[in-house]
Amino acid sequence: MAVSLKKWVIPAGMAVMLISGCNSDEAKHGAKQLEEETKNATEATEEKSKEVVDKVKKETPGIIQNMKDSYKESEQQVKENTLQNGDSATIQKDAYLALSQEAYDELYELIELNDIEGVDKIVKNQDVKEIKQGSEAEILERDIRRTKVKMKDSGEEGYLPTNLLEPVK
Repeated sequence: MAVSLKKWVIPAGMAVMLISGCNSDEAKHGAKQLEEETKNATEATEEKSKEVVDKVKKETPGIIQNMKDSYKESEQQVKENTLQNGDSATIQKDAYLALSQEAYDELYELIELNDIEGVDKIVKNQDVKEIKQGSEAEILERDIRRTKVKMKDSGEEGYLPTNLLEPVK
């Protein structure tokens, strides 16, 4: 870029000086001064660029390490706060324990439809069991939306919404 700048600035500067009535020596001196100023500006820009590059090279390893540390810390926090197979959990609200995946799907379809009679029917058919807030369960399998648990008090296995479970610490 500096070369192309010199290519245009020097002839343009000489033309301005000649038109404004400068003699040849003054024009040459002006052109030389303009060329020197352009060279100095180019060198200053290159020096600043080198300083920025050096600063980035110097700081980047530290920033990368900070990012790695933060990632590991957040990964550990997620693992500590996410239920894993074998963990104990507390049920956060009264709920229905669906005794099969099919019963779970049916239960939540009925709940979405606000079909109270349908929910009563699957409770009477013993496809789901009522469980109380504060009950404890062992995590058997965990999905994003539902988790298979084994109730500690009754030994029954079934499915609950994952968000109703809180790890026992």
